[in-house]
Amino acid sequence: MTAEMLKKRKRKLLLGVIACALMMIGDILWQARGAGAVNTTLGAFADKAWLNMDSWRFVVSNLLFAAAVPLYYIGFTEMYRIIREHARDKTDRIMAKLFRIGMLAGTMAFIFIHTLCLNMPMIMQGIAPLTTVENAAKITNDIMMLNIIPMVLYYLATDLVLTVAMMALVWRKALPVSKVALICNPICMAVIGNILSMLPWPMNQISYAGEACGHLLIMVVALIVVKKDEKQMPKRRQKTAEEDERPIINLDDEPDADITVI
Repeated sequence: MTAEMLKKRKRKLLLGVIACALMMIGDILWQARGAGAVNTTLGAFADKAWLNMDSWRFVVSNLLFAAAVPLYYIGFTEMYRIIREHARDKTDRIMAKLFRIGMLAGTMAFIFIHTLCLNMPMIMQGIAPLTTVENAAKITNDIMMLNIIPMVLYYLATDLVLTVAMMALVWRKALPVSKVALICNPICMAVIGNILSMLPWPMNQISYAGEACGHLLIMVVALIVVKKDEKQMPKRRQKTAEEDERPIINLDDEPDADITVI
């Protein structure tokens, strides 16, 4: 791979970083709550705190995910190519295929899952003025349950599969990075996010960006691998001063050679 190809690769990976950053912002806009919103859930999904949130947050959050998905596909497709190039044996190649499955599932699911989750507070906000908050929460939860099977399956196909693939590749040293990169995946960062949720408000609100941060860290791992690949490339030999000062011979100035015809 040439230096120019590696530069293009880094640009694509940076698009993936931007995509994940947009998703982090989108998740915070969707879920961030005020200081007094504690234990306000009503049933499996509905949250009483939704009634006090501005609807523009949900709209902007959805737009951010819509913009992020194509950039995510570009960045994670490039990461898949990196994994495939560094695969050494059959197990590594299996992990590369798993990574691709997770990446494609995420590309298809992010809009579906995120839009579904954003529709729930908007539905609850629309129904609550017409009935009791408890009835609005029940209707919201019932709608969510109708979609729970595909949502859970896509979530597992995205986050769980990506996590397994990344942890295996790092542990097996198929990717030339530190073992610290074992936490660079969606599930580990989601767990860390839950731990951060115990911080005082408003610091605990960053916990909502944990899952998307895990995807972002995968792109960071990819950039580190590309940086190491650049260092291993053979460097072009620089000309010495004597070579630069060496006179150029103009063949047009040379006398014609004698030609002897036998």
